[in-house]
Amino acid sequence: MAEALPIICVGLLAVAICLICLPSSLWARLIDSQRDHAVMVQVQQGRLSVREKLARRLRQSQSNVTLGQYALIGAFSGMAFYLLCGMVLQSWWMPIPALFAGIIFSERVIGYKSAKHKERFEAGNLRAVRIMASSLRTSPSYLMAFEQVAHHAFVEKRVAREYLRVVELLRGQVPLDKAMADFYARTGSADISYLSTIVQVQRELGGDMAKTLDQAAGAILRRKQLLRKQRAAMSQILAQVNLLSAMPFVFVATLFLNNPHHFDPLLATMSGRFLILGAFLMILLGGELIRFIALKQAYRGG
Repeated sequence: MAEALPIICVGLLAVAICLICLPSSLWARLIDSQRDHAVMVQVQQGRLSVREKLARRLRQSQSNVTLGQYALIGAFSGMAFYLLCGMVLQSWWMPIPALFAGIIFSERVIGYKSAKHKERFEAGNLRAVRIMASSLRTSPSYLMAFEQVAHHAFVEKRVAREYLRVVELLRGQVPLDKAMADFYARTGSADISYLSTIVQVQRELGGDMAKTLDQAAGAILRRKQLLRKQRAAMSQILAQVNLLSAMPFVFVATLFLNNPHHFDPLLATMSGRFLILGAFLMILLGGELIRFIALKQAYRGG
């Protein structure tokens, strides 16, 4: 049985990777079939269970990861890490914290996909802002401006879909401030937060909204250029963190597979086992902490 454990670990990790690599269109159709109407989201706010809140957070991340996919990825990867640590530590209860590595792995997948979607959305949102400015020059109606963006032929589908949900909220008599807050909660884009502030200020104080939106589009474009330089500088730090975090685990796995008795001097005592477990946990938590700080600076949106 011990000889088959490495194969089982590799198989579990392979299953988790296959779940990640499934066509996004398949999961997108499943997500669309489970999505509530935009007005019902506002009505049900604050009356959700923990499971429903997690499912809604996954939908809001726009990562095309469903609740079932999230659970399966976390379960398979967590079990693989648990079995691997169990082989090294020769214990069934000491590697229990390794099960939480599956959650970290799932969150890493969601964070990566969500960041990529946010970048693509913000790139297409610039054109949507300019279309809104053009619409407001001919008509002061915000509903018509959002509607024109939602049905415009040159707006990307993912951007048009989000603007269409704003139109649904406004037609359902949801106030504009709540509709914009829901817009920001769904996308997590700092550009939408900026746009929401502009709309609210101009609505209360008045002024040339079309001209303001044109200036906002220029400001967003300049900010994107600065953020691109910042992320390029942070990418080197993230690459080093990923490499340094993965190297100890790769080395330990390689040494163990090459010689299963390599760690016997440490494993002979309970203190040695706790020392190995503590080293693994400190490497994992330290890498996640550095990644959190770096990503918070790089992707906070300015």
